Amino acid sequence: MEEGKIENLVSVAAIIYNDSRVVESYIRETISVLGNSFANYELVLIDNGSTDNSVSKVREMLSDMENIRLIALSRHYHDEIAYTAALEHCIGDFVVLMDMNLDPPDLIPELVKRCIKGHEIVVGERIGKTYDSFMEKLFSNAFYVVSRFLTGYNVDPKLGNFFAFSRKSVNSIVNIKDKIRYIKYLIYEVGYSHNKISYNEIRRERKKRQKDFLDRLAFAIEIIVSNSNRLIRIGSLIGLLAGLLNLLYILYAVIYYVVVTIFLDEKIAPGWTTTAVVNSVMFFLIFVILAIVSEYLTHILRETKAGNLYFIKEEHNSCVFPKNISKKNVV
Repeated sequence: MEEGKIENLVSVAAIIYNDSRVVESYIRETISVLGNSFANYELVLIDNGSTDNSVSKVREMLSDMENIRLIALSRHYHDEIAYTAALEHCIGDFVVLMDMNLDPPDLIPELVKRCIKGHEIVVGERIGKTYDSFMEKLFSNAFYVVSRFLTGYNVDPKLGNFFAFSRKSVNSIVNIKDKIRYIKYLIYEVGYSHNKISYNEIRRERKKRQKDFLDRLAFAIEIIVSNSNRLIRIGSLIGLLAGLLNLLYILYAVIYYVVVTIFLDEKIAPGWTTTAVVNSVMFFLIFVILAIVSEYLTHILRETKAGNLYFIKEEHNSCVFPKNISKKNVV
């Protein structure tokens, strides 16, 4: 055993997407931390359909750096699919998943140590200044409030994408075959013990990559729909309530007609306004329910569609053998 170093095999995984300006500095810093802290390690880089020269830069570094694996996906997928690819290809006893632009590599050893102490999952909680805009924070908080009510998952909005997993928790997460995936929910679904660690974000790239608001909104809806049956239950209750209100209105109309025409011997003025309002309300409720049902039918269609989550275009490994080849089993 190398003095002061953890013997367990540790995998660190990060996603690349048009990160040519920062990927080299990230790799060198991370490999330095891993080499100083662990006897056995690997750095797994998942290229998520980059259109710049990120892949070529990594391939050049493979010729003079050890224990790096590059897996290039066939096209650009959602970040959560790329994270799944990373977890499926890591072979370590402990796996660290991180954002190369925001998460500090210096924290990796502490994350792993907490897993070794018995925590199956360790999650990073962002403190201090974050680089999210006001609207992003507002949308994020609103999403988690709504999802907490509908799904029951009490996810802290401060959680980033900095995780450490035991091999048991990794195997459990990748065995969940849902096509709509969200790591922050999956860690609750598998139900293992959690531990939080606070950290300050870094920013390797000053220019923030903008994400389309409508795409994020659509994904938020898909996440809630795929993780909750409360929404369709609410739709059913709304439908039942609308039906009861409609029934009461019918009873009211019949009683009113009998009382006015038979007992009071008067004529009833045409109730066009009331009829129009009631019909409008009923149709509104019907269409709301249909919209909710449509989301669930869309989700069922997507889940029943056969096929892989992703496809791999190419794989590359480091060309350099570790100096102590008898100890290390990752190249």
